[in-house]
Amino acid sequence: MKANIVIFGKNSIIAQNFIKDNYCKKNNIIGISRNNECEDEIYCDIGKPLLSEEIEKIINKIKKKIIYEQTIFILFSWYGGPRITADKDDIWSTNMNIIQNFIAISRIISPSRIIFLSSAGSLYPENKKSFNFPETFKPIPTNSYGKQKLVSEKLLTYFAETQKQQLTILRIASAYGFDKRFSDQGVINKWLYSAINSKKIQLYNSKESQINFISFKNISRSIIISLQNELNGIYNVGSQKSVSLEEVIEEIQNTVNKKIEIEELNNSDRFFNIDTTKFNSKTGEIFQLNLRENIKLIYESIIKQSSQN
Repeated sequence: MKANIVIFGKNSIIAQNFIKDNYCKKNNIIGISRNNECEDEIYCDIGKPLLSEEIEKIINKIKKKIIYEQTIFILFSWYGGPRITADKDDIWSTNMNIIQNFIAISRIISPSRIIFLSSAGSLYPENKKSFNFPETFKPIPTNSYGKQKLVSEKLLTYFAETQKQQLTILRIASAYGFDKRFSDQGVINKWLYSAINSKKIQLYNSKESQINFISFKNISRSIIISLQNELNGIYNVGSQKSVSLEEVIEEIQNTVNKKIEIEELNNSDRFFNIDTTKFNSKTGEIFQLNLRENIKLIYESIIKQSSQN
């Protein structure tokens, strides 16, 4: 069944990759963005306190673009990232505004389903090498980013339960891929840039540290599969297994075909391992890392972009 897919935060990296999928091209995409750059998008900065009149205007604009019976809300909007560890008031207030405004709009339109992209890396401990954390493990946010994601999960869950709203929360592993607008974002991209430019790779954790990565493409796939399977509840979404930073560096070195120098800024261990069997058992989907292939694709995209500048 075709649907109206309302995307909050249409210009985010993950949202832009999701929109490119053929699945989206078969549905009615309604983009909401705080950048008033495209006539087809609805301009709304939901990170600011919105009056009821402003909420109503946004709701009316969404309703005018609805053409199918089924409507899906996907919340990509977010301010800040996991590297920002301080409890800055402006970051907290912005993200709480996002959730509150999103709920206010959802309460009136009552979409068929809500999907919220949360974070696995900031919700589970990172000090156990051989343990994969399942969704049933009580979250222990490791930073302010994680605390905000957890609060948002709880607010959306309460809203869904009281309104009998279908809700899917996807706790995403460390995302990686290429976006020409932000081509140097993410640890793999940063390391590739350093390697290409014969600079030292800065290592903030030991080479033995393990990280669960997932590509932009597979994140998009997880959203689509969640919709197709009508998943309800919380799901870890990541690759089948984690990979050591040493393996990542080795693949980068092989890809750029040059010796890489490493600057160890911190030698502490980090073990980001999650259990993805719940998502796999519900959908039959297992996401392979394909590290070598994906690093090569990012490398080629960086080289292509550099040649065009």
